[in-house]
Parts: sequence; structure tokens; C-alpha cells
Amino acid sequence: MKSRFQTHLYSHFPALSSQRVLVAVSGGVDSMVLVDMLREYSEIVAVAHCNFQLRGQDSEQDEQLVESYCKRHQLTCHIKRFDTKLPKQSTQMAARTLRYDWFEELCLSNNYDVILTAHHANDNIETLLMNIIRGTGVEGLTGIPEQNGRILRPLLPFYKSEIIAYAQTHQIPWREDRSNQSDDYLRNAIRHHVIPELAKLHPKALENTTKTIDFSKEAALVFKQQTEQLKKQLFLNEKKTIRISISSIKALHPLQFWIHQLFHPYGFDHREVIKLLSTQKGKFIHSTENTLEVGRNEFLLYKSIDQKKEMEFEVHEHGIYEPIELLFSRDQQHSQCNLTLDATAISFPLKLRKWRRGDHFFPTGMTGSKKVSKYFKDEKYTATQKAAQWLLCSGNDIVWIVGKRADRRFVPTKTTIDFLNINLK
Repeated sequence: MKSRFQTHLYSHFPALSSQRVLVAVSGGVDSMVLVDMLREYSEIVAVAHCNFQLRGQDSEQDEQLVESYCKRHQLTCHIKRFDTKLPKQSTQMAARTLRYDWFEELCLSNNYDVILTAHHANDNIETLLMNIIRGTGVEGLTGIPEQNGRILRPLLPFYKSEIIAYAQTHQIPWREDRSNQSDDYLRNAIRHHVIPELAKLHPKALENTTKTIDFSKEAALVFKQQTEQLKKQLFLNEKKTIRISISSIKALHPLQFWIHQLFHPYGFDHREVIKLLSTQKGKFIHSTENTLEVGRNEFLLYKSIDQKKEMEFEVHEHGIYEPIELLFSRDQQHSQCNLTLDATAISFPLKLRKWRRGDHFFPTGMTGSKKVSKYFKDEKYTATQKAAQWLLCSGNDIVWIVGKRADRRFVPTKTTIDFLNINLK
């Protein structure tokens, strides 16, 4: 296995032999074999071990094993104890985030070039099956990436049985994590019950599944290249907004596949995008970071603006500079200001906030009141413009849709003697 491993490193990670390497070592057989083989390959190898103190004495013994191994082989050993209570339902994900954040910190403070983890072929197959069970596109059939930024996974071509056999032959110490025996997690259930049955069904089941993952990676690369070419044709960048012809999207075939390829990277589910194709102008959907809005015969794709509806800013008579700049004066020569109010009609501190459902005001030049949402609709606000619009309020009353329309209850009349001028910078 060692010669195959080194050949794999030469062909896939040729720079590794001269890089400063940080190896994530838990004390399990996979990571112990990885660091043992790397000792003879790379010039500078250091070890990082996380102790989450979640398994009592077992966690302590894992740490002792890793520390003892590093001392014996004169390897730099970084150990961190995480004094935290992780929520049971997300222990694995929370621990993963803490672990990789710490690895990055170590790289920055010690000039390590790469981080190596001990994911292997069985892990790859388990990931594939998990994605299939949950539902996936082509990307989910590609398994675990061999490289993700500075994170490298050189054991992906090797199976668990090979790793254990190598450890036994070379008398490499390791410890078993007893929590891996539980079926509480989907991955463990697949590992204990599905993988062994697959191996029984066909002598080359695992090997052939690994080949399928490799083929899927090649197919995904082709699709990615075609998708990028299609985006150049359909996605028209205009400042901070991407404009996409709806008729051009509808003409794609197969529609569901290409919508997934085009919009999934922006965080959108293809089913929601398909629904949006037949909705009226102004409708939109949000992902974590982006908004997809229906315009006039086109989609408008842009970064979402956090409306922060719960956030309010007090505005005193000296003005405010953040999140926008509003300055006040009492000068009656108000021709150069953005808005003049009857100072006796308002009460400081004013409030600056975003609009809320049910907001209404009494627009200048009109009789009666109007919902702010109706005003936005009449003024043909886009979703991003609505999210960006600030309201200046006195108590619970809207004084000014900032930069746009004032409430007539607060503007000067013939009897006004105390004026307040507002400048929007």
C-alpha cells in the first residue's frame, strides 16, 4: 500500500513533498496510518488533534495516544481541548466547524501550506449513498472532493480493509471510537448495514461504486463547462444585477436539469425557480444570499439585502450618520434642503427603520391614507428597492419615506412658524 500511496501523491499532489503539512489525526486507524506514511514522504509534517471531551476517558486516551506517537517520532503536535457543550442533534456538524476553523488558524500562525485528512474510499461510498437517499443532482454523485482549497484527502483511493491491514502489518497503534458503533447517524447505519450487504451481492461492488464516482466526477466537470458557456449567453451582468431572459430559460431542454445547473450555485431549488417562470412581475424568491425576482419578461438576480426589519435607529436633533446620513437645521431658508417639516408636529428622538407589513401613511398631494406596500407597488419598486428603503418616523407615525414622499401631517402650513429642514446626504 505504501508504494501505491506514494505513487498517488507523486501524480496527484506533486508539490506535497516540499510543503509544510498539517495532518488531522483523531487517533483512529485511518489518520494514524496517514500520518505514519507521510512521515517518510514530506519534509515537514505536523499533527493536529481535537479533544472535544465528549467521551470521557476515551477522549483522554485518544489524546494520549496521539501525543505519545508524535513524541516517539519527533513530530510537532498541536492539541486543543474544546470546552463546549454541543447540541445533540448537530454534534457532528458543530464539531466539524470548530475543527476546521482551528486547522485554518494553525495554518496561518505556523505557515502550514496544506491540511490533510484521512477520508478514504469507504467514506466516499457512504457519502454517495447518503446523497442518493436524501436526493441529489449530478454533483451529489461525485462523492468527497479530493481537494478543497488547502484541504487534501490523499487516502480516497484506498479502502478501509487495506488501511487496517497496513496498520496491523506495521504495528501502528490506533484506538476505536466506540460512538462509531452506534446507528444514530445515517452514515453509521449505511456503514454497518448497507455497505456489507453490497459487498455480499457482488465481489467488486465497492470497487465498481468507486469507479462510478470517478465517472460522475468527469461528467460533472463536462456539465460545469457547458453550464458556464450557457451562463455567458444567458446571464447579462449589469452593475449589481444579472438579467436573464425568461423565454430563453423556458426554451432550455431538459428544463429541470438546466435550471438546477444554472441556479443551484446561487442557492435556489429548481422547483421554486420553475414555479417562478409562470408568476407575475414583482414576485421573487430568496436563498441565503441571493434574490431571484421576476421583472418584465426577465429574471433579475442580485445579492439579497438584509431588511433588518427588527432594527431601529434613534435620530436626535444633531442628526445621524449611520446607516444613512440625515442632518437637521432650523433655518427657514430651506430651498436647498430635501424636506422641510413643521417642527412642532414631530417629537425627538425620531426613529429610522425599514417598512413593515401594515405600515401606512398620509402622502402629500393626496387625500386619505395609503399603505406603504401599495405605494411601493405604484412606484414600481423592485424587491431590492423595497429592502433598501428607509422610513423616518415620529413615534409610530411615518414622517417620510426617505428621499421619496412625505406624510402631509408633518409638512408646513400657512400657520407654521417653527421649521425643521432635513438634508439627506
